[in-house]
Amino acid sequence: MLTHLFKGLQLLGNTDAITYLLVSSLVGMITGILPGLGGPVLLSIVLAFIYHVSLTGALCIFLAIHAASFFTSSITAILLNTPSHAESFAVTFDGFPMAQRGEAGRALGISAASTCIGGLVGCVVLVGFIQVLNNIPNLFHPPEYVALILIALLLVGTLGTDAVSKALVSMGLGILIASIGQDPLTGAFRYTFNSLGLYGGVSLVALALGLFAIPQMLLLFGVAERVARQDMTGRDIGKVDPAELGDHFARQVVGGVLETFRHWVVCLRAGLVGVLTGLVPGIGAFAANFMSYGIAQQFSKRRELFGTGIPEGIIAPEGSSLAKEAGGLVPLLALGIPGGVGSALFLAALAIKGIHVGYNFNVTYPNLAYEMVWIIAIGGVVGTLIGVIAAPWLARVTKIPGPCLVPCIMALSVVGAYVAATSFFVVMELLVFSLLGLVLRRLRYAIAALVIGLVLGTVLETNIYQTHAIYPGWTFLARPFTDILAALAIGVLLLKITQQRRDARAARKALEGLEGEELEAAIEAQERLRRPYPLLAAVTSTSIFAIATAAVVYAVLNYSFITAIMPSLGGGFAAIGALSRLPGDVGGYLHYRRHRPHGPAPVVVAADVPSPVEAPERERELVLAGRGPSEPPLGVDIPDGLDIIDAMQGNPVSASWPALPAIQDKSWGRHGQYTREVVAFGWFVALILFAYLFGFYVALPLFCMLYALTALRRVFSSMRGRIIFGVITAAVTWGMVVAMFNVIHITFTPMIHLY
Repeated sequence: MLTHLFKGLQLLGNTDAITYLLVSSLVGMITGILPGLGGPVLLSIVLAFIYHVSLTGALCIFLAIHAASFFTSSITAILLNTPSHAESFAVTFDGFPMAQRGEAGRALGISAASTCIGGLVGCVVLVGFIQVLNNIPNLFHPPEYVALILIALLLVGTLGTDAVSKALVSMGLGILIASIGQDPLTGAFRYTFNSLGLYGGVSLVALALGLFAIPQMLLLFGVAERVARQDMTGRDIGKVDPAELGDHFARQVVGGVLETFRHWVVCLRAGLVGVLTGLVPGIGAFAANFMSYGIAQQFSKRRELFGTGIPEGIIAPEGSSLAKEAGGLVPLLALGIPGGVGSALFLAALAIKGIHVGYNFNVTYPNLAYEMVWIIAIGGVVGTLIGVIAAPWLARVTKIPGPCLVPCIMALSVVGAYVAATSFFVVMELLVFSLLGLVLRRLRYAIAALVIGLVLGTVLETNIYQTHAIYPGWTFLARPFTDILAALAIGVLLLKITQQRRDARAARKALEGLEGEELEAAIEAQERLRRPYPLLAAVTSTSIFAIATAAVVYAVLNYSFITAIMPSLGGGFAAIGALSRLPGDVGGYLHYRRHRPHGPAPVVVAADVPSPVEAPERERELVLAGRGPSEPPLGVDIPDGLDIIDAMQGNPVSASWPALPAIQDKSWGRHGQYTREVVAFGWFVALILFAYLFGFYVALPLFCMLYALTALRRVFSSMRGRIIFGVITAAVTWGMVVAMFNVIHITFTPMIHLY
């Protein structure tokens, strides 16, 4: 073990590996603070570029970005009471109250030290699990693999959505998309329709960028507000005035770090909870932090003080953040089962580099797992140390208006899609998946289920075929382990359905005591929050049902039994899920037609918005009640009062970004945000058209200038500010494309030759 452990460290001892590790840690640290832009969005962007780097470079890029982002994602949770990512929700309970007392540096120091220590504990435990990686697959035969994949799809897929039927639709679409291309079992081509671009299957890069990066930019453009005002579904995140850093910030940080060591038992326990929770696919991504927080509260002698700003309330969730990612590598490497979207993209990256996880992984790649351990450990330490030093400046990044990020991310996405396969056909795939991603995100379908269904589709198909060949009929049910896993899969599905029915009963109970017009208004408000876009929902359900049914019929009529396994499975899941949604979606649209208001669409406003002091306590009560973090209603407009340098406007250094007029999210999508999202998609189509006609060297600077001059009037009131921003953005994107194409030695010939 020690030989392979030091060999893994030795692989990181060259200049290229160190550069990749440090730069990736910095990128992860900076983007981790931006809600919605870290995690899957960033990983989907870098996925496009790992074709042209070494295996060690690819590992450093993915793992270091992920590891370095965890502490910085808690900065906004502590300073602004606005979690950048779901894992940071639990930190707000005690981090923000401590910061409000003028101890922001202390809270950040505790958060940084516990994240780093917990990550190191997770890496140590991971080294122990690496010793048995080769034995884990021996416990599983094809039937067990099928059950495990279904459990992972259900656990991960139902996160972030409000209905099991939506998870089934997303899961089915992912498996159906994975079936496009050549069948690995028979060699037959499926759903290619004589298109050469589809012979190799759908591009993972195009799908990842289309589901995460581009829809997030469209949503940001739609609300036209600060990045920190948005979550991954485009809804406003309630935000209060930021906490002051204080005059003795550096001294407080050092004191917070030292204080963490005085609570070493809590930190060690949090790391162990995180790594053990990460072993279960789909659980650790969100539940580990809350589970660790709850366990720490139960074991504490002053449990009544949790939620008021005590160190243990920060150490517990932060100590499990990075540790759970280390634990998540065990099922990923041993069984090929990812625990979330980020690990699914990492699994795709390993596949791109030709690395096969699963049986005999340690024998085939004896040093690779240890190299991953070192990258996670070093990335976490580097990101935490630099994050603490740069926390006052990083906190200002959250005040950048979202529309200012749109041109750069769109340009990187289009170039990345082309670079991944050096084919403009992949860029067209990106366009299709971006539209699909926007619709699914707006309707709150399970994007995670779609991605994992795509990544695991081939594995699922192979094991279903092997189960059918080895265990004819229902004989596979004679295996006790298979029965247990199948029962767990059914139990997970029933548990999710029960939870959603319980939430529905709670919503109905909240209406008790209302009568007459008040009751009708409350029911109407719930209906709008449940189905904010009834026409889009009805059209989407109908379209998915028709497409999925047609795909199944086509596969059964035109392919052999073996070739038709996966498309029939994926299409069946999607069709069943869409069919179960059709009555409700169509009924919701008919209800809207009968009760739609005349004139401007009303905005749903909360009757009871918690105060800054009450917010953490309310979140804690909701979590303990099993409902998870609350989402503020649409249309809640809270002043932001955030200041950063506005040099492009010609204002003094202490000036702030101009106040942006609020764009309310109209519940029925007739005006405002929904319309702006369509406009933003038009900008994206224009970018692709420019690139096709004029080439990337001309199209990207032209797009950035036109965007700045016409789309940023609400951000920069003066023409001077828009011109400066456009020139800077155009120069940066042009330089990046030139450098990228020169390094990779590729080019693109435009349809119109300008020189």
